[in-house]
Amino acid sequence: MQNLIECKKCLYKEDHPFGLTFKNGICSGCITHYEKDNLNWISIKESLEALIYKQRKLSNSYYDCLIPVKGDAEDYFVVNKLLEMDLKPLLVSVNDYFFNDIGWHNFQNLITHFDLDSLIYTPNEVIYKELVRTSLRRYMNIMLPSHLLFTSFPVHVALQRKIPLIIWGQLQSVEQVGKFSHLDQVRMSRWNRREHDLFGLEIDKLIGTGSQLNENLLDYYKYPKTGEIQRSGLIGIYLSNYLRWDPLDQNAASTKFGFKPQKNNSSFDIYERAGSSVYYGFHDLLKLKKQGYRKSTDHLVREIRHGRIKKSDAKKIQAKYKNSKVEIKDFFDWLEVEESGRNWFIQHHLSDLTNLIGINNKSFKAVDDIDKYLHQAFKAKATFIRYGKEVYL
Repeated sequence: MQNLIECKKCLYKEDHPFGLTFKNGICSGCITHYEKDNLNWISIKESLEALIYKQRKLSNSYYDCLIPVKGDAEDYFVVNKLLEMDLKPLLVSVNDYFFNDIGWHNFQNLITHFDLDSLIYTPNEVIYKELVRTSLRRYMNIMLPSHLLFTSFPVHVALQRKIPLIIWGQLQSVEQVGKFSHLDQVRMSRWNRREHDLFGLEIDKLIGTGSQLNENLLDYYKYPKTGEIQRSGLIGIYLSNYLRWDPLDQNAASTKFGFKPQKNNSSFDIYERAGSSVYYGFHDLLKLKKQGYRKSTDHLVREIRHGRIKKSDAKKIQAKYKNSKVEIKDFFDWLEVEESGRNWFIQHHLSDLTNLIGINNKSFKAVDDIDKYLHQAFKAKATFIRYGKEVYL
């Protein structure tokens, strides 16, 4: 097998799922990251303020903007920044059924601490689970139905309520792999959603021939028509294009607002997606199966670029986390798959990773420059908390 090109600066290789290019052995993600040191962020923020002012004039709503949220530490940062700019946001979320008790706390605390209006969509549980089963079977992906909804439902709400501006947090395709320059100020679009959030997939790939699902109940999984969006004047922007983005520093500050970090065995990062019962569990195992690396690698690459860890030290930590075990029984119980079905899946899809399935209590130290950002973290007491009533269209 041909050796893959690895970036001289970070840990990413040329087979990254978002796509990487290389110049003199350095990946596009690193090249774009180092833009941050040369950009005039004061001027860029002023362009953000001008854009917000322009969109505000289009508003026929009580709200100046809509912020899609999951209860992540990133959401606390985004909400706080926009409130400092005197905006009146509506928070919109989707119940992905993957919250544990920490996730439920962080979501509720986000709303109550900042005292904001919110709207959460709880999809039909039977349909949602069927979509998860199909996504797992066809694409080894349990997050696709959630991504479909989270990247589409807020757009529907903005159109319905005549809110002219959606403000997302990080644009992964820039921050991870440098698909675009910060100066491109990429906006929300059907193409960007499909190519980078959904890896080229849409809801039709989950309902195909022979599906028993009623397509009339799947409207919120579908992105609104481009013409409707254009006529309304609605735009969606990513805050990471307008501020010098540093997730670890930003997310660590969220604890002062009551955010609870979560202990996990798959990464030193206790902030990103804290409160999910699958993100550092079964989802992380599937990531390793499909992409050859785990979420800890994304975090280590980020910290290399921010200068908090050397590549040589990051490689040692990467190797340790690659062998961290994952308990998958709770997920299959939630999906209502019996033990025989779980064993069949392991035998046919995870036979080369059986050594990583099980309970793991190990934790690993990062380095001092990272550890100083890591506050007290909590262990989840309850997984897959069921809440909310499904909404029918």
